[in-house]
Amino acid sequence: MFKLFQKNNFLDELWKNFQILFNLNSQKNASIEILSKSGILISTHNNNEFTNNIKINVQKILNEGDASTETIVDLVEDSSDMHWLTLEDNNIFDLLSSCYTAINALNSNGSLPNILALVIKLEYINFDSQKSIVNLIYRTDMKTFYPFIPLSKNPKSRDSDLENSFAKFLRKNNVKIESSTKSWLGVWGIPF
Repeated sequence: MFKLFQKNNFLDELWKNFQILFNLNSQKNASIEILSKSGILISTHNNNEFTNNIKINVQKILNEGDASTETIVDLVEDSSDMHWLTLEDNNIFDLLSSCYTAINALNSNGSLPNILALVIKLEYINFDSQKSIVNLIYRTDMKTFYPFIPLSKNPKSRDSDLENSFAKFLRKNNVKIESSTKSWLGVWGIPF
């Protein structure tokens, strides 16, 4: 029916970045708190058997077997040719593991070009103890992360200073951040 896993260097790098994020989240007086919901924005172009039944297929992979999680999988239509695969889990390690597994499954089944972005929502506590919601975007085409912090639903309204500050924090902690801020595209209309 479909392939489960495939070894790939970008996936190794992605998992290493997830481990760093998890460790940062787990520290006492942590500067970040990963929230319980993440999502993958998927284009329906070049659909195949796996992406046609993405919710069921990912739910099966995540929730069956010895290494299963209790991650809740949902599908939210974004437009006629895009949808969000949302993943929700209060266990942050399982959430990150489920994000990784979903991307690995899409990659193994020839659907990597369908992934537009992975979004990990988190709370960032800066040096002034101010809390901000940050969307940490991972683009599979660039194999890097970048922050996205909208100030409103206006597509030109972003907190660039905070995005740069957060990127600097992540770089200092060895998370692979996209170096060109021109490539930090906004992902508007995130449904979680």
